[in-house]
Amino acid sequence: MDDVRKEFWGDLQVDLFTTNSAVYLANTSLEGLISTNGYKAHKPILSHPQVGTYTPHSDISFDTKTATKQTLTVDTFEYAAEDIDITEKNQTPYNLLSHSLESIRKGLMNRVEQKFLSQISSANHSISGSPVLVSSSNILDILEEAEGKLGAFDAPYETAMRAVVLGPRTVAKLRRAKGERETNLGDSVLANGVVGPWQGWTVVQNNNLPWSASLKIATQPTEGDTVVISGVTFTFKATPVSAGDVDIAEAATARANLKAAIEGGAGSGTAYIELSNRDKFILRRKRKVTCTSAEDMVFAGYGDISVSETLTAAADIWSLQQQKAVFMIRGAIDLVTQFVELKVGDKEKGFADLPKGVIGIGAYMFDDGADLAVSLTQDASGF
Repeated sequence: MDDVRKEFWGDLQVDLFTTNSAVYLANTSLEGLISTNGYKAHKPILSHPQVGTYTPHSDISFDTKTATKQTLTVDTFEYAAEDIDITEKNQTPYNLLSHSLESIRKGLMNRVEQKFLSQISSANHSISGSPVLVSSSNILDILEEAEGKLGAFDAPYETAMRAVVLGPRTVAKLRRAKGERETNLGDSVLANGVVGPWQGWTVVQNNNLPWSASLKIATQPTEGDTVVISGVTFTFKATPVSAGDVDIAEAATARANLKAAIEGGAGSGTAYIELSNRDKFILRRKRKVTCTSAEDMVFAGYGDISVSETLTAAADIWSLQQQKAVFMIRGAIDLVTQFVELKVGDKEKGFADLPKGVIGIGAYMFDDGADLAVSLTQDASGF
């Protein structure tokens, strides 16, 4: 038996998805209306009568009751699917089907959270007029401004109703607020991101907040120039050979090649070399990073994403790095999910399990909710 060869397997990799915090923050009452039938939920935004001073023996005026209709539409349909061959299923010690179904479910809920948080830009109030570099010295001033804006609309005062949704880096700054002294902010984070009450707010840590930045590529990159997004490195090469390599070409084509490499577009094997499974998961499936191919490439994604570059041209740099955060009354954003389906099929021509999942998502910040939310655009250049 000395010539018998065996393969030994270690533990499965760590699951990098987090528990959804959108359900904690959202108003989900409309799900009962369109959870199984239809795809739109309408809400009337009613006018309020003016209060006047009455003069005895004089006529009073009547305001006309009016309403505007606003609509939440279940208009986003996300899916995930895998192919597990019978040989793979039976030659590993792991339950691949169970892992696949769990990963599909968590991936779909990750997209639900991103759809939900994309609505915070509709808030009727905002902090400052330009991106704010949040620090331990100004975080209490920011909280005070948010408090004042919501207070002007008589928003509920209960800490349990008031939530400030921040990324992990900003939560870390809160813990060092004011003169580097310790605060009462809890050291632990619950599965749904809730950190605890602080300064009259329930702090929620979330790594799915909308993020954006611009990268200028006006000059053809040179051999070995790199662009790094959330730890994933893209290297410009005259002859791409390794994962993440991008064909140089002239500037416009180099930008198109970089966009394809990031998003998994056409040209794999020539314009770029496909990313590793880990890097594809981080950029495309978890953080949903997308970009344009204009000279000033506009990137968008979710989370505390950090970026850098080593482009030779001095003018070709990252700029306008921003991340959204929100101070809100829980329920200010409505969320509806429909037909969460997880199924396993058989491959018609072959021997394989085909796990798949799909979900319908609708999220909307109605006008009355927009009055109960304050958006914060952070300067994320230091992330």
